[in-house]
Amino acid sequence: MTSSGSAMPRRPIRARIATQIQLATGGGGVTRLELFLDLVFVYAFLNVTNLMSENLNPRGLLQGALVVLLLWRCWISCAWLGNVIQLDRGLLPPIMVMLTTAILLISIAIPEAFTDQPGGLPGPLVFAISFLLVRLVVLVLATEAQRDSMHRRGSLLRAWTPVAGSASLLLLAALLPAHLPPSSNREQIRLALFLAATVVDYISTWNVGAGSWQVVSTRHWAERHSLIMLIALGETIISIGTSRGLVGDPPITWSVIGGSLLAIVIVAVLWWTYFDIARPAVEQALEQASGVARSLLGRDAYVLLHLPMIGGLILLSLGFKHGLSATEGTTAHDWDALSTVILYSGVGLYLLGLFALEWRSIRLAGRSPLLGIVLVSALLPLAIRLPVLGALALLAAATTSLVVADRTVFRRRHRSLHEVITPTEIQGTDITPKELFFDLVFVYTFIQVIVLMARQPSVVGLVHGLTVLALLWWVWCHYAWLGSAVRSESGPVRLAVLVIVALTLVLGLAIPQAFSHVSGGLPGPLIVVTCYLLLRILHISSFWLVARRNPGLRRKVLRAAVPAAVAVALLLYSVLAFPPADEPASISPIGTVLWVTAALVELGGGYLVGRTNWQIRSVEHWTERYALIILIAFGEVVISTGLAVADQPISGPVTIAITLSVLMLSTLWWVYFGIDAILGQRIIETRTGLAQWALARDAYTYLHLPMVVGLVSLAYGLRTTLALVADRPDAGSTPLGHVTLFGGVVVYLLADQLFWWRIQRPVRWVRVGGALLVATLTPATMPLPALWALGLLTTVSIGLVMIDSIRSTGLRRALYEPPTQTR
Repeated sequence: MTSSGSAMPRRPIRARIATQIQLATGGGGVTRLELFLDLVFVYAFLNVTNLMSENLNPRGLLQGALVVLLLWRCWISCAWLGNVIQLDRGLLPPIMVMLTTAILLISIAIPEAFTDQPGGLPGPLVFAISFLLVRLVVLVLATEAQRDSMHRRGSLLRAWTPVAGSASLLLLAALLPAHLPPSSNREQIRLALFLAATVVDYISTWNVGAGSWQVVSTRHWAERHSLIMLIALGETIISIGTSRGLVGDPPITWSVIGGSLLAIVIVAVLWWTYFDIARPAVEQALEQASGVARSLLGRDAYVLLHLPMIGGLILLSLGFKHGLSATEGTTAHDWDALSTVILYSGVGLYLLGLFALEWRSIRLAGRSPLLGIVLVSALLPLAIRLPVLGALALLAAATTSLVVADRTVFRRRHRSLHEVITPTEIQGTDITPKELFFDLVFVYTFIQVIVLMARQPSVVGLVHGLTVLALLWWVWCHYAWLGSAVRSESGPVRLAVLVIVALTLVLGLAIPQAFSHVSGGLPGPLIVVTCYLLLRILHISSFWLVARRNPGLRRKVLRAAVPAAVAVALLLYSVLAFPPADEPASISPIGTVLWVTAALVELGGGYLVGRTNWQIRSVEHWTERYALIILIAFGEVVISTGLAVADQPISGPVTIAITLSVLMLSTLWWVYFGIDAILGQRIIETRTGLAQWALARDAYTYLHLPMVVGLVSLAYGLRTTLALVADRPDAGSTPLGHVTLFGGVVVYLLADQLFWWRIQRPVRWVRVGGALLVATLTPATMPLPALWALGLLTTVSIGLVMIDSIRSTGLRRALYEPPTQTR
């Protein structure tokens, strides 16, 4: 063979790989695959908070800061990659699954990043290798994608140097301390090496040149950063609810509820300050810039100045975690001056980052962020002398004054800024920030449903959890419809969202005790029912205000109120006439029947009110809302997966189980988002009038519920399975855990097929056969060790998706290939 012939095999392979990497276009937004990856960072940020909470001292805070810097570097790499490459095309989806697995392993290894636990793999080494895998894969993909552009390729090649340096230091930090003599200070050496690795890695942010930070799509870059801000805000909300653990046993008192409400007010104001002016103003400034100026602004305003805001929110989460666990007299001693400083410093750092962001992007100084920094700094000495509720109330008053100042003192300037940025706001995503903020609290409520099931590991407990889930779903559906009807971002609307989020948070606090009573606390069932009652009243009242000029619509409101009133009456009768005993097992069967009946009445009421009650204004908005809640459910499964092994060493079986879990979740994600979500939107857009409204009601409001039920059941099954694998790798799963693991997949697949059938497509026998196969394997695999059963289930899921993808290649090509502005 000639020399030219010997070179032939390599070039076609590389060419075929290159064709699988498609450069992004300028008008694309954030893909759902990126949203799936971003949800892992909720768990990552939670573990950073836990790391600092376990080591509440200067060293622990420094460790947490270094982990945040490295996590941010991982996320920025993935965000930039999604800005230049279409991540949902070709070979990229499987690679993104690998990155998601690596980031989840990073998150799980965070508690052991600096101090290894005996009995498993070296935690620092798992953290370092997973981090480097993310960084290297992103750089390889970016370099390959830009191989035809010598200028950009040169900038990217220069980025390899600091990464190589940081990789060496991180690996040295993971391996060297174990080989040092015991007399040496191993932890300080490891911390110093981590610090050096972080500094070297961040050098590339400045030194690789502005060309490497070229922003292809300003919309994508702005949306991606606003979403990670929402992710951090969501982590803060979860920290409020989980401040006293995830077992559901501590009593719920008025001080706990009061502290939680003050905390959610603080979070809501910080959310307001970013999304009111800063977010649209920075995006508009980025759109108006060009060339090197745009690259530098994209780097400075987003990569650098969003970091202190993220760090501030994580500090705030740490302060909430310590504060809300010290609201009772028996735990008040846990609240000290350092905790107060952390709490107030979190808000101060966030506002300082916000002030710098506005100055760098639009040269805006003064206004409310500067006022907030001054107030927080001035009030800190007083707050140190107060108990936790006093310190929270003082901080809530200081942050609320920012909104008041924007409406009074800075009203003229504030209004003029809104007039300038309004066009940018209209061009943004159809799902508004207030809706995303509302959805994030449901991550917490879904987690609490799993806690409720875990407190009652029985069939009855499963029924209780799914009943509460159905009621939560009905609340979410009605507010999703209301958000579609009311597109205003006015102050009263945002205030209403705050009230809704606060009520949902309190409801979530009480979910684990919804069918039991804990001595020394308020009755959990009554808290849940009262919050549900207030949420339904608020919804119907808002609906009435929307319909105040439409007599026909007002009649529909009254008709919709009937099943709601009946359901609430049944719930109130259950909690008042059949109060539960202190033991979770002592649940009245009649009370359970009344709860289930109330949920069925609510769900059945959707048909009683008729199809016209489900009319929608925007098909895209409607379908995106339901796609997002499915993503929220997937995020809850990811968090439950991580929490299952949170207190265990990172062993080989645990790593395998985590990898299998992510692979299985990715296949289920692909089942819905690969084709079905897109096709559902396309088909519903072709319908009009009553046919469209009926399809929106059936295919989305009703048939997405069993999908969520399947995912929540799967989350409980994975939590049980992974906990057993971490404790005894060769042990079999519990019967309930095994059934929910396999049954959750079956329910999800069948629900997706029903959704497909309702949008009037033929039955896909591959998916039906896959669901039946998983159902058949459920009893057959029960004697197997839990890890083997999980591996078999994952293998079947992968095989199902591969066969189905091959059979639907033509349909996928027809959906994806036509030019469109939606990515």
